[in-house]
Amino acid sequence: MLKNLALTGLLLSSAALRAAPVDLALVLASDVSGSVDAADFALLQTGYVNAFNSAALVAAIQSGAIGSIAVTLVYWSDGAAVAVPWTEISDVASSAAFATAISLAPRPFSGGTGLTNALSFSSGLFATAPEATRQVIDVAGDGAEGNVCAFNAPLCVPLQTARDAFLGGGASRAINALWIDDRDFFGDDPTDQINALDYGKANVIGGAGAFQNIVQDFPGFEEAIRNKLVREVRPPSGIPEPSTYAMMFTGLGAFVLARLRRNRQR
Repeated sequence: MLKNLALTGLLLSSAALRAAPVDLALVLASDVSGSVDAADFALLQTGYVNAFNSAALVAAIQSGAIGSIAVTLVYWSDGAAVAVPWTEISDVASSAAFATAISLAPRPFSGGTGLTNALSFSSGLFATAPEATRQVIDVAGDGAEGNVCAFNAPLCVPLQTARDAFLGGGASRAINALWIDDRDFFGDDPTDQINALDYGKANVIGGAGAFQNIVQDFPGFEEAIRNKLVREVRPPSGIPEPSTYAMMFTGLGAFVLARLRRNRQR
């Protein structure tokens, strides 16, 4: 019995020490629907570019147990498309290369606000992502689902279903959001038809450490997305780092082996 426990402890310890290739696999899902005009899109694009060129974000990435993340950028409206494929980032050079790729990615289309489709499409991308300790979808948008639900409906069941399907894939998954309040139909002003934060909580965000923010206009997006990404790449409380698992199981193995030695000496 004790011998089996010792073997189990050592095997678990070895598995934990073989950490996932990256700390985080992150899908950046950015709204390019009709309410995002050319000037707005330029501000979104620049915001992402400057975030990945920031020292603060690189430092946050390197602070993880593994010190690297994998990121892909998705543009969505009625449809969804990968703008920049999965890219591993672990230092200034790789982060700057991802920023450059964003700056060169064209806007693929414009249309309605298809949040449901965006979540479903983003969820499917994790099948080809590097193995990661956590999996997160980061939604950025300026409106509620308008394709499968009315744009002014506070609840959208298909959107909730898409969210729950992704979150049901594992305890390490989360969906976060950054809302842009630049219209009178979606935001946190008393006159807005839909309160963005209430909408996000009811229909979009969820999972371990999930959170959402709101910014009052597109010019404020750059600072908001940089701060959000810095927070996002750090593991939320309650999710142990791989090193924590390793220490726990190494301790278990050492304890069981010590018990075995004492039993043999009796």
